[in-house]
Amino acid sequence: MESDRYDVVVVGEGIAGFTAAAAAAHRKLRVALVATGPGSIVNGLGWLKAQDIPRASSAPDLGEAIAFFCEMARRAGCPYAGDISTAKYLPSLMGDFQSVALAPHLLWNAEPRDGVATVIIGVRGLSGFDENFMAERLSEQTRAMNSSGTYAARQISLARDMGAPVTALRIAQLFDRDADFRKELVCALRIAASGFQRIFVPGMLGVDSSAEQITEFSQELGCPVCEISTLPPSIPGLRVFHRMESYLRQIGVELYRGFPVEKLEIDDGVCTGARVAAPGHAMNLRGDSVVLAAGSHSASLLGEAYAGRDHEMRPLNSTGTVMARNLFIAGTLPNSAGDNGNAVRILTGCRAGNLAASTRKNHAA
Repeated sequence: MESDRYDVVVVGEGIAGFTAAAAAAHRKLRVALVATGPGSIVNGLGWLKAQDIPRASSAPDLGEAIAFFCEMARRAGCPYAGDISTAKYLPSLMGDFQSVALAPHLLWNAEPRDGVATVIIGVRGLSGFDENFMAERLSEQTRAMNSSGTYAARQISLARDMGAPVTALRIAQLFDRDADFRKELVCALRIAASGFQRIFVPGMLGVDSSAEQITEFSQELGCPVCEISTLPPSIPGLRVFHRMESYLRQIGVELYRGFPVEKLEIDDGVCTGARVAAPGHAMNLRGDSVVLAAGSHSASLLGEAYAGRDHEMRPLNSTGTVMARNLFIAGTLPNSAGDNGNAVRILTGCRAGNLAASTRKNHAA
């Protein structure tokens, strides 16, 4: 059984895990992040709904945590827009508007606008996106909001053979690697958008594209462009995931992807690390502190003894005793009903990363 030693080990690769790992790494510590696969961010848009902010609004460090996350996203090349004190109504795949406080840049400027003619452009053969349905639904919603903005539907055909079925992921991957394809897409979109002031497209503008690359693409179009996510996996969510993952590598976080954590090693009130099911052999990632941000999987790792967490985010058993004083829970609470929202994930991830970084001196080898 192999072993490696870290100051902080983070389990889980969603928004909470990313934020915790970055917070600890910014303390100049050696950090490992281990996960079976991407977190729930790849199924959604990565935005922060306005309704989720009140759940965390009583926390005095919420603003600091959100600012840290937004700076991390900016450095990663997937900047967010907005703030926790205001909200915009942004379109979803269901053709309605969601009240959103913060969102990736390409989603942010899609709110209803008086007097603005918006064209929703679909791709022939693309599964899971109906531009006619979207235009009709958003027009109805906009009228109900007493806005004079208008929506129309257009469709383009791609000259490239995309295989069957055509998916947003296939288009996004081609967008990333083929400059000629991006030029063809610009030409097709420009023709379809003639006479309109704004373009909505399915989420398809690259999985690894940086904000600078997409800004250049928008400038070539000569018209503001916004994305609407298709069915999971969400390209805007995948983009945030990929950019965040690359950023963590840049700041020294060591990533172990595709390896399920079998067990948390807890002995005499101290979590000494995580046992990982690596191919062919088990591996121990030993840490002075551990952050558990594995969502629903956290419950199985903590076992039946888990009964909640204390104000310092440490797990408690049924008698109220701390299970491990250097183990911190971030993100969605184990055994909790419903979704805590991305605002809570960021808040608890930032807290857990900082607490783990501060605690590790008490448990250093």
